[in-house]
Order: sequence, then C-alpha cells, then structure tokens
Amino acid sequence: MIRTFARTLLLALAVAAPGWSQFALYLVNGNIEQPVAPVYSLGNVAPGTSVTVPFVIRNISNASAHLGLLTVSGAGFTLASPFSAVTLASQASVNFTVVFKPSGTGTYSAFLESVGISVSLTATVPVELTCLLNTGTGTAALVTPLSFGSVTLGSAATLSITLLNQTDASLIAPGPLVSGPGFALSGPSPAGTVVNPTQSVGFAVQFSPTATGAANGLLTIGQTSYALTGTGVAPALPQPQISLSLPQPDSAQQGAVAVNLASTSLASGTGIVTLTFLPSIPATDTVADPGIAFASGGQSVNFTVSSGDTQGHFGTALTAPFQTGTTAGTLTVTAQLGGNTAQQTVTILPAVVGVTAAQGVLSPGAIEVDLTGFDNTRSAGQLSFTFYDPSGKVIGPGAISADGTALFAAYFQTSAGGTFKLKAVFPAAGNFSQIAEFQAAVTNSAGSATTTRISF
Repeated sequence: MIRTFARTLLLALAVAAPGWSQFALYLVNGNIEQPVAPVYSLGNVAPGTSVTVPFVIRNISNASAHLGLLTVSGAGFTLASPFSAVTLASQASVNFTVVFKPSGTGTYSAFLESVGISVSLTATVPVELTCLLNTGTGTAALVTPLSFGSVTLGSAATLSITLLNQTDASLIAPGPLVSGPGFALSGPSPAGTVVNPTQSVGFAVQFSPTATGAANGLLTIGQTSYALTGTGVAPALPQPQISLSLPQPDSAQQGAVAVNLASTSLASGTGIVTLTFLPSIPATDTVADPGIAFASGGQSVNFTVSSGDTQGHFGTALTAPFQTGTTAGTLTVTAQLGGNTAQQTVTILPAVVGVTAAQGVLSPGAIEVDLTGFDNTRSAGQLSFTFYDPSGKVIGPGAISADGTALFAAYFQTSAGGTFKLKAVFPAAGNFSQIAEFQAAVTNSAGSATTTRISF
C-alpha cells in the first residue's frame, strides 16, 4: 500500500507541476509590468473612498494554456468585471482590475487566486479624515501628484481641499504642511478643528510661481503626503498699438512711429516695426522705392519692452522716424510683439511733380537748365521753359515746350522711386547779359508744377 500511495502522489505532482509555471501575475504601472510579491499591500485607503489596482496575467510558457480560474475573495475586494475562462497562446495575456471599496475603518485582507497563483492583498482604512479635492462640480479623491498646471508669473492658482469625516467618531483635523518654492497655504489652516461624523472642514493650497519652468512641492496631511507640481510661465506680452505722426500723408515727407501698449507690460521682450508699400502704378513700371525707409536705414526697426512699460522703446527714443519715399501708393506700418500684431495704413496720393532744386548755367553758345525733383506718378512728360530779361520781360519766342514722355518713361522703367534729375540744354547766341531768369514747368498725370523764377 505504501508503494501504491507513492506512485499516486508522484503522478499527481507530474500532472500539476506544469500548471504552476505556465502563468505569471504582474502589476500594471503605466506601460510597465512589475512582478507581484506573494503579499501585496494597497496601503492606507481613506474612509469612504475606493481604490482600483490593474493587473495582468501572462502565459509565460512555450505552449497554449487554459486559464480557468481567477477569483478575489475577501471583504471589500472585488473584480471590476466578471471573469470568463480563456485559453491563452504563449506570451498572451489577460488584463483585469481589482477594486477595493471598504465599508468602514479597519484592516482588510483578501486572496487573489488563479491557476498556480495565490497572492494575499491587504489594505488599511485608518480612523482619519478623508481628503477630497474640490472640482467645482463636486469632489474627487485626492491623488498624487496634485497638479496646478501652467501658471503665469505674477498670478496664482489655487486648489481647494475638503477633509471629510466618514467615520463614527469625532476627529481633529491635522495641520496641513506645505513646502516647495511658490507653494503655500491660502487662507486659514484647519489645524485643531474638531470634525464630527459626516461633517467636513476645508482649506486651500496656492501656487504662485517664483520663476519660469517646473516647480515641485509637498503637501502633508497627517501621515499622508501628496506631491505638488506646477509650471511657471512668462506672462504674455501686451497688444501693440501703432501711433503715427505724419502731418501730411504725401510723398517726400518725414514721419515718426510710436508703439503704445494696450496694457502695462508684465514681461520683457523685443518687437519689430515694418514698413511695406504697395505702389498704385503698375508693378512692371517700378522698382522698390528705397526712399520708403526708417531714418536708421531699411524698412524695419526693432523695439524693446520691459516689465512695467506702457510704450515700446527704440533704443533710448520712444519714436522711430521714417520717410514716405517718392511713389504714390499704400504704405502699411506693422508692429509685431510676441504673438500680437497691429497695422495702420497711409495712402500716399498721386501728386504733381515736386521740384526740389533748380539751377541755370550760361555758357558760350548754350543755356543749361538743371532740375532735381520727384514724380510719384512716374508719368511726367510735357516740359515748358520760359526765360526773362533783367526787367522781368519774357524773352522771345516765349515759352519753349518739349515732350519728354518717352525719356521719362525709359528712365522710370529702371529707376528706384520717383526721383529724377533733368538737364535741358538750349543752343543760343547773342547778348547773354539779357538773360536773367528762367521758369520751368513739368506736367504729369496729376497736373502741372511750375517753379518760381530762378536767377542765373
């Protein structure tokens, strides 16, 4: 009989042994699976709250295996979903969740069992206040870490916390302790307050970042600590506002641009003001007008803003001078600061030719007239010259006309802007002492411009 018993026992072991090594239990922590020890503690669980623990059972053998058992037995412990037997291929797994929802304070235990697996689960519900986070629409369990999110420097974010008594005894609220740069209690502490059953007391924790970047702190309530996290971010730069000083919106004018701020700046930064121009004449007839520029050169200029400023600074000045060039069209001034943009436009209307300098030269056998000016329409054509004697009388044959349309058109085809220099030479003979003054007229699409009388 002894021999028969031994054979039966050995046979039973031979059959059972593969089952114990086919499956392994792991705790799921994000994307990480950790082997579970024979005893797994859920730690302290606040009265009136519940805890969920995710697990996975994996077939670690080289062959398919039948998983026909998965139970959890013990007060307060349940499976989140009913289990159904399943056959798992090699390395395949099944996920499940254990829920612990205690009925009161005390120490709890349960057994989690499966094929070849037996783990003791423990949890303690201490006689203490339950910590809850106020969500605005209700409360939620206080979990770590408590995140304040992104908070602008100079401002604060607050989390409101409730200490609820879900026990049968009156409890004294512990004094919450807060540490970490930028983290502090906001308002009175509940320390020492007697909280009767079903009653509660609250307090708030505030995060006021002291620097940009991530910040970490710690909130301790009784025997439990919660990590605090938050991120300090630089305040946004304010909306820029363009202020133009341009008495006459014409060509060949000097103006200045200032950048005002919609609100006092809480941050420092650099912005840019840009001049862009759309000519009113066909694009094929123009080259970019270099006269449309800032006094410092170019069509853009930087400005700076410091904390406390209400205006942008162009170096040590509050304005940036610019000139309107010599072309008719639309001038757009754009200010950019941070992610904010402002624009203002000025229409430079077509105008008669502007003569900025005139000179006459008498030389043997010729009279020379030199004109310097600009034509913002680039359409100058008809010319007229009149000469006067010392007494102011017109010298015959009177006004001398010439058609310079083709010459002006050819010149403006490749010129930058509307500036020009004109040299007119008139062959002459006789007594040049009788030629004292001249007057010139230039006509474009906007009309005719006539100089004053210019002495030789």
